[in-house]
Amino acid sequence: MTLGALEGAVKSGRISRERIDDSVRRLLEMKARVGLHKNRRVNLDHIGTVVASGDHLALADSAATRSVTLPRDRDGLIPADPRDYPRVLHVVYARDEDLTAGRALGASLGVYFRSLTTRRMSPDSPGAAYEELAWLRGEADLLLVSAFVPPRAGAGDVMVPEAFARFVEESSAGKSTVVVSLGNPYLLTAFPGVGTYLLAWGPHEVSQAAAARALVGVSAISGTLPVSLPPLHQRNEGLTRDRVPDVPRLGSMSEQELEIGLFRRGPGDRPAGPGGAEGQDPTISPLEVDPVEVGFDPKGLEALDSIIMAAIADSASPGAALAVGRRGKLVRLRGYGRLDWSPDAPRATPSSLWDMASVTKVSATTVAAMILAEAGHLNLDEKVVAYLPWWSAGDPEKEDVLVRHLLLHRAGLPPFRRFFLEMEGKEAYKDAIGALPLDYTPGGATVYSDIGLMTLAFIIEELTGADLDSFLRRRVWGPLGMQDTGFLPDPGLLPRIAPTEVDTTYRFTHVHGSVHDENAHAIGGIAGHAGLFSSARDMSVLAQVLLDGGSIPPCANVVDGGVPCSVARPGPVRIAAPTSVELFTRRHDSTSSRALGWDTPSEGSSSGEYFSDRAFGHTGFTGTSIWVDPELDLFVVLLTSRTNPTRSNSKHVPLRRAVHDAVAQAITDRPVQRRRR
Repeated sequence: MTLGALEGAVKSGRISRERIDDSVRRLLEMKARVGLHKNRRVNLDHIGTVVASGDHLALADSAATRSVTLPRDRDGLIPADPRDYPRVLHVVYARDEDLTAGRALGASLGVYFRSLTTRRMSPDSPGAAYEELAWLRGEADLLLVSAFVPPRAGAGDVMVPEAFARFVEESSAGKSTVVVSLGNPYLLTAFPGVGTYLLAWGPHEVSQAAAARALVGVSAISGTLPVSLPPLHQRNEGLTRDRVPDVPRLGSMSEQELEIGLFRRGPGDRPAGPGGAEGQDPTISPLEVDPVEVGFDPKGLEALDSIIMAAIADSASPGAALAVGRRGKLVRLRGYGRLDWSPDAPRATPSSLWDMASVTKVSATTVAAMILAEAGHLNLDEKVVAYLPWWSAGDPEKEDVLVRHLLLHRAGLPPFRRFFLEMEGKEAYKDAIGALPLDYTPGGATVYSDIGLMTLAFIIEELTGADLDSFLRRRVWGPLGMQDTGFLPDPGLLPRIAPTEVDTTYRFTHVHGSVHDENAHAIGGIAGHAGLFSSARDMSVLAQVLLDGGSIPPCANVVDGGVPCSVARPGPVRIAAPTSVELFTRRHDSTSSRALGWDTPSEGSSSGEYFSDRAFGHTGFTGTSIWVDPELDLFVVLLTSRTNPTRSNSKHVPLRRAVHDAVAQAITDRPVQRRRR
């Protein structure tokens, strides 16, 4: 859309070719100055040190604050003194799939206004919804309309329903009304009679919070229009407002609850999650034991509830599930919040099912490879083509790739390809991967690749004569009693499954009960890199098996039993030898944090700063993670659906680190030190 508009502007003469050339040249020069022409690849292991870092969030907050623009305020409503408006009606206009639109703005306003009533409207809202708004408007002292209308390719092109535009125009004629546009400056042309119009330039949380601060005077307003809004306002116009000292905070939410660093808060600060007070308390498994029994400070672990509920309140995920075990006993097996953002969505529980995303790589594919390697059926130092002769069709150099390279992400393969746009079915994927050339020499650089684990699953299926799901059900999940774990969940399980993303590019639906990863979906739902569904209680069983070197004792699944247990196990179960677990989970060498399939702690790791160098784990794109630390005799499983409703959400990154740090720091029976950098 953007490229099309740019091309049209050049063809029409509105933008000269010289200006395009000059802009491109400046961009290339900037890239050259920071060395991007030499280092074009992103080290995925360091994402945690960059994404959502404190410095970057502070910079984003400052930029959002300075950009807020007030083109008009004929009614003199800005800054709005909370004491003058006891009852505020906040109307959020957004598409139905924009589930978090207005959430941060409403939460920020809740600090200052005594009574804030919020209603959502969309392009498809019925007439009855407008009738309710009209009644609520009559009861309110101030009407705030926040509109999340994305800019379109043609400047000035604003699409809002006539009914909504009429409601806003009528309101401004007889009620104190402020319209805040979060993204599209031209929105004013849809209701030109509005007297007070504020621009925040984007739908993101920092922009919503900046708009709220500007509206009540906590922040000064100094922005100017970078474009004209013909015939209403010209470029560079913009009213200024000074900062108001000591703005009264009359609302029920504290300002501390809105800090970007929500995850630093301690016990006692527990905002209500989705569904209000009912969704606030976690769902606790009766398997939990007294933390003191296994060397934990109970008060230290209490912080976990606050950390996770604060993250839910901050829209990191509608819900979460957590399992924490030490010395063979569970001290946390809980669900938090709900499976979706709706207040009547099912509550998250320890048995709720989550799309494990890339945790599939370790809890399914790597475990299967470990079992086959121990049995002598899979040779890690054998060439891939010895098992899959077709695999090197597109590049003779692929004949040098070893099975070990696939597990270490050193096969020379690209991170991924958007195959799903062109094909579906396992055979089509085999042909495409076979024809794919390498990006670099095998055994050289470490580049995290979905395609390597997809290939490994093909090898496993070739060796076992069964698909990955069937093999693991027979050899691992069945014997361990992991009844919640598997690919392609039955539709009857939908009420227990957390939805993931509102897909606007491939399936055009809110993905629920089928794998989120597009390639895993297109290949048929069973893949080596993604597709597994599981629960916190099941993953606690697998984590304990790995912590105990490949085996687990029997369990009765009784109250206060403590041993990770989904269904009763009458006897001990062994899936691998301790030497095999050690081989696969220990860091391979000093050039990378990778083990065989697994990752190990590094700077900025999702494991936080206190897990030992001997720890191993993995994360999933949907917001899942598992970390096991043999030195601390500890595991943590944290499952969220951070992609609901959009993948443009990185709040799970600090959440993971905060949870793992809180768990490690609660250990009392041995020293736990910050990992050396």
